[in-house]
Amino acid sequence: MNFNEACTRVREGDIPTQSIGVLKEKPLHATLKWWLDDNPDHHEITLPCGKVADIYDGTTVTEVQTGSFSPLRKKLETLLDTYPVTVVHPVVRRKYLSWIDPDTGEATPARRSPRVGSFADGGKQLIYILPLLGHPNLTVRLVLLDAEEQRIADGWGNGGKRGSHRAVLLPISVEDTLDLRCPADYAALIPAGLPAAFTAAQFGKAAKQQGRNLNGTLKVLLDRGVITRTEKEGNAWVYARV
Repeated sequence: MNFNEACTRVREGDIPTQSIGVLKEKPLHATLKWWLDDNPDHHEITLPCGKVADIYDGTTVTEVQTGSFSPLRKKLETLLDTYPVTVVHPVVRRKYLSWIDPDTGEATPARRSPRVGSFADGGKQLIYILPLLGHPNLTVRLVLLDAEEQRIADGWGNGGKRGSHRAVLLPISVEDTLDLRCPADYAALIPAGLPAAFTAAQFGKAAKQQGRNLNGTLKVLLDRGVITRTEKEGNAWVYARV
């Protein structure tokens, strides 16, 4: 099934969304799952080890992880000893935002967010499975996509937008994919335009990351041998591509 068809069928209810976590992840998870494998006999398969695979085609396990990788590590530790596993993680490139009135249910026209995401945004989740990234049975596939985020204006200030809740994230289209297997693949997580030597602050500005997310991405790149620390510039480390 192509991605556009999967998006349309999930939105129209032709493909049932299953109870797999919080509401906001259901349509995105279902769309990716049916796009990856449109055979329902391969979905939600209980394996001999007792783990339930999002997709199992008789050879390979595919896990669609739309949220944090934190709860995924123990499951992967069990699966990787027996199966080739592909973890599919969506990364939003362009986001279109609409607001839903909590009283009437009416939605505003979707407007595009000025922020543009990149594959670098996927690096912040990899820190949770860092010891497993070199496993020969593991592939991490980042899917760069455009999506519409619908939020309920149930917060305070600015028409209820502050402190509001996301109702749903609806995928629109896939722009690119990136498979991470060998260390060289991880070089694609480095933002374009960085100088040969750079600080964490420069990386964070280019990748639009800061704090824990920035530190996690840099740690992954160091672990995979894609960058190295060369010297200190004041209190800041200087990094270089390997």
